[in-house]
Amino acid sequence: MTSQMHLNLNLRGIGFHRAAWRHPESQPTEVCSLEYYTRIVQAAEKAKLDAVFLADSPKVYSEREPLAMSNEPLTLLAALAAQTSHIGLIGTISTTYNDPYEVALRFASLDHLSGGRIGMNFVTSSGDAIARNFGFDSHPDFELRYERAAEFVDVVLALWSGQQVTHHGRFFDVEGALPIVPSPQGFPVLVQAGASDRGRDMAARRAEAVYTGSSTIPNGLEFYDDVKARLAKFGRAPQSAKILPGVVPYIGSTEAEGKALEAELEELATKNVDVIGQLGDELGVDFSIYDLDGPFPLEALPHYTQFKGGQSRLNRLRTWVQQENLTIRELAVKVEKGLRNVHWTTSGSAEQIADELESWFRAGAADGFNILVPLHPRGTLDFTEQVVPILQRRGLFRTEYSGSTLSDHFGLEPELRPVPQPAPAR
Repeated sequence: MTSQMHLNLNLRGIGFHRAAWRHPESQPTEVCSLEYYTRIVQAAEKAKLDAVFLADSPKVYSEREPLAMSNEPLTLLAALAAQTSHIGLIGTISTTYNDPYEVALRFASLDHLSGGRIGMNFVTSSGDAIARNFGFDSHPDFELRYERAAEFVDVVLALWSGQQVTHHGRFFDVEGALPIVPSPQGFPVLVQAGASDRGRDMAARRAEAVYTGSSTIPNGLEFYDDVKARLAKFGRAPQSAKILPGVVPYIGSTEAEGKALEAELEELATKNVDVIGQLGDELGVDFSIYDLDGPFPLEALPHYTQFKGGQSRLNRLRTWVQQENLTIRELAVKVEKGLRNVHWTTSGSAEQIADELESWFRAGAADGFNILVPLHPRGTLDFTEQVVPILQRRGLFRTEYSGSTLSDHFGLEPELRPVPQPAPAR
């Protein structure tokens, strides 16, 4: 664990609450506006946050999701790079539906244009809906996705080495070099999210920042200790990868105000959602044969090889059921309430939120956090203007940037970073 925590801000358009678009302080018509994101990111930079992060999933999940994710990450981050000077800019790319040469060139170019502030979050994507957008009937199975992802990242790193690449692998054939020299930080920071065994191994092998859906200190500790231990298997130091759980904070000037904001957003949520049907569709389970108010049947959860969604999500659903003894109905409601995410959610005063972050950090369950505010832009201001100053006064977070690149912010000294080398011919 480092002496100070790292903080990233997620730029999900309207925020992480499913009813955020209905709140009077929300600005749903602005989610495609550069000015909207500029205000948010400049507030994060003023607070000295490490980075902002843009997720990406090229599909529409439901009638409410277009308000959540509306911009292609690299396009928006390129525009934001011109509006900022220090804060890191992390974008997501699918290793399943892209080619490594194009991705390597796009990220390397943006890393130059931003002065070395770019991170690449590599994901395998999930769900058949995405596959159909790219001309496929179904999403590749789990093992195939991860084998492709591993080769993809190897090729990208080889291209970032600045050398001629001759690679003939199972998934890619690449012969050539990027027409660009290394950036001020050498190459973009590698970011990954994944809680399965394969995902943890990939994180330990290549990732420099790892996003996780840990929801309690005990399961946060399990993930943290496991990934840090795996780093040694790949010859890497523990501090070479930062573990950053996601947290959804409802912040008020008092505990009552924080909880009131959560209650207000819940009141605004759409009530005519078939939560049990949604959960059944996601898991591929017909819950009509079960007692909805009886113990959740663990045998109904799919094996990871049959689940087309994210493994972090499947693991978290299983943990919730086992640790909280949930019924089918309770799990379905919990999943819907959390905008179908699996992250730690907390509400209270800024002081209480800071206390909880400090507890996780000092317990060794996190190197920092991925902040998923429930409502943009209010949540960003609540966090940066109320919570961050408390963490700074406690010596838990920086008061000034000590460097200019994203790898500087994460404390990734050159000897801690992966060494880009030409990918071996196969």
